[in-house]
Amino acid sequence: MYARKRRFYLSALVLTLVFPALSSAVTGANTAAARADSCANPTTGREADAVGRKFMVAAANPFAVQAGCKIIAKGGTAADAAVAVQAVLAVVEPHASGLTGGTLINYWDPDKHTVRYFDGMSRAPKNVPQNVMTPTDQERKALGVDRYPYAASATARAFAVPGTLRVLSDVHEEYGDLPWDELFDDAINLAANGFPMPEALSSGLDERFNGRKRCNYPDLRPRYCNGDKAKKPGTTIRNPEIAQVLREVRDGGADAFYDPKGKIAPAIVQHAAQGPIKLKGNTAGPVVIPSLMTAEDFAEYAPIERKPLCRKVFGVLVCTSAPPAFGGVTVLEMLGLLARGKVGESEPDSADRMHLFVEASRMANFDRRAYIGDPAYHKVPAAGLLDNKYLDQRFSLYSPDRAIDPIKPGEPPERIPPGPTGDVPSTIDVGDPTSNVSIVDSEGDAVSMTTTINTHFGAHLEARGMILNNAMNNFTDTSSVSPGKPVNVMQSQKRPTASMAPTIVLDEQGRKLKLVVGAAGGSHIPDYVTQALVGVIVDGMGPAEALDQGHFSGQDITRKCGGSVGAPSELEAGRKISAIMAELVVREHPCPRLIALDSGATAIAVRGDELLGAADKRRDGSAIGR
Repeated sequence: MYARKRRFYLSALVLTLVFPALSSAVTGANTAAARADSCANPTTGREADAVGRKFMVAAANPFAVQAGCKIIAKGGTAADAAVAVQAVLAVVEPHASGLTGGTLINYWDPDKHTVRYFDGMSRAPKNVPQNVMTPTDQERKALGVDRYPYAASATARAFAVPGTLRVLSDVHEEYGDLPWDELFDDAINLAANGFPMPEALSSGLDERFNGRKRCNYPDLRPRYCNGDKAKKPGTTIRNPEIAQVLREVRDGGADAFYDPKGKIAPAIVQHAAQGPIKLKGNTAGPVVIPSLMTAEDFAEYAPIERKPLCRKVFGVLVCTSAPPAFGGVTVLEMLGLLARGKVGESEPDSADRMHLFVEASRMANFDRRAYIGDPAYHKVPAAGLLDNKYLDQRFSLYSPDRAIDPIKPGEPPERIPPGPTGDVPSTIDVGDPTSNVSIVDSEGDAVSMTTTINTHFGAHLEARGMILNNAMNNFTDTSSVSPGKPVNVMQSQKRPTASMAPTIVLDEQGRKLKLVVGAAGGSHIPDYVTQALVGVIVDGMGPAEALDQGHFSGQDITRKCGGSVGAPSELEAGRKISAIMAELVVREHPCPRLIALDSGATAIAVRGDELLGAADKRRDGSAIGR
């Protein structure tokens, strides 16, 4: 049992036994103080940093932030608040995360000066053959889409066994102070009584997916759409189905969700098993490709506590996600390359900074594609990729005047030699929009949590009020890693790679918390986390300024770039840095382009006796400090 938890209960017991009257008075005063410490009017942490001296919560939706704030104000820990925040996000941000998704948690335990990393990523069902996501000819024709893997991604075939509630339960068991059944009130109230449609949810519904408006998907239309158009932001949305699920989870714990004979898992499995392919009129409507999941897959799911990846750089200790997530390896490799390039000597919006950052992004992402997968199935040389001699070798490829050549189809990289075990990169990428949560509680515990249903609206299916994930979409059947053992091919009960990189930054001795950071935003997440970290730690920015920087990347290998495969240089459109495009052309960057790079990051920095928090302005989030 957690040391602080023991002290909390022991103190309460002594007060009750020795000074019963005083105990009653103290309890009443604490309750009144908690109620008075309202979380209803936060400093947003969007235009400027939210400031706190006791605790801070930052997330992608203000209702979720308020729920976490209330939990800590009444004596809860960062672990307690993380449960409350995720429960609310499942209601108000169903397109990005939820109870049927996967979650990675980095937890800072200040009593033991330890970062613990909990892997709750979704995984493949037991009964799947290799490459089950590859559509049949009939399925391709019905979908009207040939490109892998998206043809089956908006169907039940893409649904992976959820891990979110199990990993939250494990972390709460280790570090929670409040009872589990006190953490769901806000989420249940919002689901049952209604919440205003967020801008991000509404705009996502109006986007097309696989050539169709999302409001034409039958599971999304009734709750979130008026006909084929999304309900307007501010429209009251109610979800009584998920409210009931939350009550069952509140009363029965995570076991209620994963029980193969319960009310939740069998209902999800039954809905995901629907078929066959359905056509609508003379055109292909939303297609149902049945899942191969069983209720026993829920019962057999277990989170994994892994050793976080930690490296010293820029005078701090950075601890982040370990494989099968590739985000952490990519962040640390990029930081190592940026340190060698003396990134602090360039201005944040300068052409020199953009060039160095994009090149570091490109090199790190070539490597992660070649090597990162589920370590239970393949040898993953994360230590080799982060070895100082290897980083020196990689940085020797860097030129301040010219970009690295992209990979030519069917050939080894011209200027990117093989990695630490002689492999060359594959050419398939995956991504997820996700949601990120940063929390520091009153005792100094901290959570960096990245949580996802994978792509926008996951499998585009809803069961008992919950949008199902499509994490199986993150596997690939075309990896080309010698000697013929693809690191990310689908296998029974395997966890696919993911870009998530929840990160905890400590002082160089690993004793004091400096920064809690993470991001949403698909395969660009490592770029966003790295840029925010450099902004705070190297440039001395506050979190709000660091998160609001214009983004840049060199990692999207899926894009065709002239006669080569991918890795164009990308700058965020509509930002000051977009004016640097001409300079990238001069430095021979491959296919430079301006695109939307919507990050959805959150961050909390420790500055003296203050906590500074912020959420990315590109999403609906906020931060609350007390």
